[in-house]
Amino acid sequence: MKVQTIKSQLREESEDLIQNKLIDHILNFNPLNSATSLDSSTPQPSFLIPEAIPTISWPPGLTPTPQPLPSAPDPDSALPQADVLVVTWTVAEALALSDALTPGFRSVTDWYSYAHNWQTKFKPIIHGAAPSLKVNRLGKWFLTTIGEKSVICLKSELHMARDGAKMPVKELWKQLISEVNPSLLITTGTAGAIGSSIQLGDVIVTKKVRFDCKRTFAHEPFSQAVYTCRKRISVKQVRNTNATLMNFTASRLPKANRTAQIITRGKNGIKPNDVVTTDFFAFDDDTNDYQLQGLGTAVEMGDATLGLACEELENTGEHTPAWVAIRNASDPQISGGDTLKEKADKAGRIYEKYGYWTTINSAIACWAVITSLA
Repeated sequence: MKVQTIKSQLREESEDLIQNKLIDHILNFNPLNSATSLDSSTPQPSFLIPEAIPTISWPPGLTPTPQPLPSAPDPDSALPQADVLVVTWTVAEALALSDALTPGFRSVTDWYSYAHNWQTKFKPIIHGAAPSLKVNRLGKWFLTTIGEKSVICLKSELHMARDGAKMPVKELWKQLISEVNPSLLITTGTAGAIGSSIQLGDVIVTKKVRFDCKRTFAHEPFSQAVYTCRKRISVKQVRNTNATLMNFTASRLPKANRTAQIITRGKNGIKPNDVVTTDFFAFDDDTNDYQLQGLGTAVEMGDATLGLACEELENTGEHTPAWVAIRNASDPQISGGDTLKEKADKAGRIYEKYGYWTTINSAIACWAVITSLA
């Protein structure tokens, strides 16, 4: 083997190691546990640590109301049916979603384990370093109501960028759709802003997601595929929500020229209003190193798997719900730093500080879409 080839392989292995550490940090960082911080991080200011559950002033009659079961269900059982299924992905995201939509029942302590078909169907096809293998389940969940709608909130332990080439999260989507039979399915959580017009705390609401795969799935037919939900989803509550609730987290975010907004369509330099799914930890920076600009307004690592799962179900004549991606900018376009590694580290530190609070904004946006349903 030529020396240059060996050096190239070593460089790729080193980059993969850095990537995996960054992805695992994003997935597992707990705002309540400083031991999960990056080595380069400074201690969190106390006002950013959500030790107490924040109290959101929801409109009368529309306050999310948790529905605890008389006893914890068997993890191996199927999920109950509900009008809406909301799925999120990281420890910080789930904590914020629980504080907003299942207040008093925190994801880290109170949500129920979900492991239906885990041992027989999912575990055998998952890569040895995947986070789900450490907790031995598919996710955690809790039931709540918003107005007259029943809502299941679920934190997935499966992740496209860490589970290996079989993409088990696609099969998880199909199982969830079959069990819950929701009229609306929401995938939500943190994302990196694409472009300088998206600021920290903004929330993207879109029925259009796309893959931009350059690692594990680079040679798959769907590696650059785009998926659009063709079913109608009302967002009539968003304008009022922007005016009344989106200022809630302003004191926890850096000072900005405007209040964070729920964005439902491309405008004023925010275009296209798509969510971009990469199979590695990509982020936008002022030199457009990952060539994300022009593809969408937010980048993350999972939402397009929902579009792919729904397309496969539809191709076999099976039912699919209306679906929407709701993603908050937990870091803005990154500037500064001499290398991509330094910029990635900066993005990780920003996530630690603001991932939870910007996800409160996503939870508010989920509420706005749910309360818009007929």
